[in-house]
Amino acid sequence: MTPKRDPLKIASGFADALKGAFGNELQSVLLVGSAVRGDFIPGKSDINTLVILTPDGMDWLEKAYPVLRTWQRKGLAVPHFMMPDAVTNALDSYPLEFLDFKTFHKVIVGPDIMAEVDIPAKPLRLQIERELRGKLFLFRQVFASEAGHSKQLRIVLTRSVSVFTPVFQGILELGKQTIPVDRHDLFREAAAFAGFSERVFLQLLDIRDGKGSKNLKVVFKDLIKEIGPIVQWIDGFDAK
Repeated sequence: MTPKRDPLKIASGFADALKGAFGNELQSVLLVGSAVRGDFIPGKSDINTLVILTPDGMDWLEKAYPVLRTWQRKGLAVPHFMMPDAVTNALDSYPLEFLDFKTFHKVIVGPDIMAEVDIPAKPLRLQIERELRGKLFLFRQVFASEAGHSKQLRIVLTRSVSVFTPVFQGILELGKQTIPVDRHDLFREAAAFAGFSERVFLQLLDIRDGKGSKNLKVVFKDLIKEIGPIVQWIDGFDAK
C-alpha cells in the first residue's frame, strides 16, 4: 500500500532542496492551494507551492530542474516562480490569483510575502466579470456541441468548481466579507451576498464528489442560466 503523502512534509523537503540549489537567491517558499484549504485528497490533489527568487536566482532557474524531477514524483506540482516585485506589480493583473494565495497559504521558508498584500478592488471586479463572461461563452459552446454526451458534461461541470471557487472568493472580498474555508459555505455565502441562487453551484460540488444529479443536461442548463444574473450583478457593482 502506498503511504499517504503529507503535503507539509513534502513542501518542507522541497524547500530544503531548493535552498541547497539556490542558497540566498531563494527568498520564500509558501504552500498554497488545497493542502492549506483543507480539502487535499491524497493521490488526486497536487501539492502547490509559490517560490520567490531574487532576480539573480531567476536568471539561473534551471537549477530547479533536478530538484523538481525528484519532488514531482512525490506529488509536487511545478511551482509558481516569482520575483519579489511581482507580488506588488502583478496585483492589478491577477487579483483573483493573489487573493487565493493571500487567503490560503502557509509559510515554509522565508518571510510571509502575502502578509501585507492588499487586493485592489477595481481590477478584482474587472477580472471577476471577465472570468464569468468568458465561462458563459465557453459553457454555451460546450453545451451546444456536447449536450448528448454525459461524460463530457460531467468533466466540464466537475472542473468548473475550480473556476467558481476563486470567483466567489473575489465576490466576498469585494464586499469585505470573510472568506470561508469550506467550499459549500463559500458558495452559499457568495450567493447570499450577491443575491443569486446557490442551488446549482452546490450541485457542482456534489457532482465533483461523485454524488450529484444523474440529469447532467438539466444541471448544465441551470448553470448557464444562473451565470447571467451574476454577470449583471458584478457589472453594476461599485468597486471603490
